Amino acid sequence: MFLHHELPRDKSPREIASRLLLEVKGGIGRNIMATAVVRELKKKYPEKMISVIAGASEVFYKNPHIYRVHNFSRSPYLFDDYFRDTNTLLLNQEPYQGFDYVYRRKHFTEVWCDLLGIPCGSIEPELFYNLNEKTMAQDYISKFDRRMVLFQHQGGKVPEKPTAKDKVIAKSGMYRRNLPERTAQEVTDGLIKMGYMVGSVGHPNQFLPKGAEQIKFPIRAIIALVPLVEAVISIDSFLIHASACYKGKTPTLALWGGTDHRVLGYPWHTNISRDICPTPRCHRPNSYLWDMEESGYLWDCPHNDICMNYRGQEILEHFETMMKEGGNGKLKGKPKPRAKARAKATKAENHPCREAGVPCPSQGIPRKEVSAGSRSD
Repeated sequence: MFLHHELPRDKSPREIASRLLLEVKGGIGRNIMATAVVRELKKKYPEKMISVIAGASEVFYKNPHIYRVHNFSRSPYLFDDYFRDTNTLLLNQEPYQGFDYVYRRKHFTEVWCDLLGIPCGSIEPELFYNLNEKTMAQDYISKFDRRMVLFQHQGGKVPEKPTAKDKVIAKSGMYRRNLPERTAQEVTDGLIKMGYMVGSVGHPNQFLPKGAEQIKFPIRAIIALVPLVEAVISIDSFLIHASACYKGKTPTLALWGGTDHRVLGYPWHTNISRDICPTPRCHRPNSYLWDMEESGYLWDCPHNDICMNYRGQEILEHFETMMKEGGNGKLKGKPKPRAKARAKATKAENHPCREAGVPCPSQGIPRKEVSAGSRSD
C-alpha cells in the first residue's frame, strides 16, 4: 500500500528522507545551471541518494553526484521507485519566483540554493564527459584548417517553420535576447575576415548566416566543442552556461539585452549590456509572474527589442579587445587549428601561474564587464 509504513513525526522531512529528487524545469541553460545546485546538494547531504528529473536530462549524464537521471517524457516506474513505500523528498522550488531573483539581489543559482536551504559555494556549473565523447569532439574540430568561434545568436523556443511569422511567434513568449539576423550576418562576415571559422549554434529552422558552419548536433556534442574552440560569442542562452563550465579556458563574449548578467551570467565572461530604453534588463515577458496584457497575450516590447539591436561592428570590436586582453588567439595571420593546441591541455593544467593562483593570459583571466554604446538606427 502507498506509504503504508509509519514515519516519525518528530523529525523534519529532510531528516527522514533517504532520497532527494530534484525537479529541473525549463530549458537547457537552466538545466546546466542546476548542475551547480546538485553539487551543493551533495555537499550538504552526502549520505543521501540524489536523483534528477529534467527536460534536458542529458546535461546530467555521468555526473558523479547523481544516483539516477530521469526525463519528463521518459520516466516509467518513477512513482513506484521513489514514492511508493519509500522516503523520497521532492525538491521542486521555483527560483524564477524567488524574491531575490525577481528584484536582482542574487544570482539565479544562489537563489535556488537559498530556496533549498543549502549554502552556495559556487555558481560555476559542471558537466562530465568520458574519453570517447572528447575524442569525437576533437575529431570534428580537427577537420577545419581555421580556428573556430562558436556563435549563438538565437535561442529559446524553436520556430515550427523557418518563416518570419513562426519566428515572431516563437520569440513572443521569451525574454528579449535574440540578435537581429542582419547583425548575426555582420558578425559572421567580420570573423571570417579575421581568419576564423564560424560555428553557428542553432536549429535548422533558425537563421544560418552565410559562410557559417551549422552546429546542430545533440546538446552534449555541442557543449563538448566549447573547450576546443578559440572563443564563444553568445546571447543569453545555453551556450553561455556551457562555456561557464570551462571557466578560464575559452574566452566568452556574452551579449545581454532583456536579461541581466548579474543574476544569470558569470563574472569571468566579457559581459556586454545596453541601457538604451526606459526599462533596461526588464526580464519580460515574465511568464512565471503572469506578465499578460489586457488582450490576453503575453507582454510585448513597446521599444521594438532595441536592447538587442547591436551593431555587428561593435560586437567585433569587443571581441578583438577580449582576445587581445585575455584570449589565446592572434588577430593577424592565418590561425592554426586550436584542436592541436588543446592536445597540451594536461600540461596547461599544471602551469605555474595556475598553481600559484596568479592571473595569466595564457591560462585565462577574469573578464572585464563593459557597457556597449547605443544604436540609433
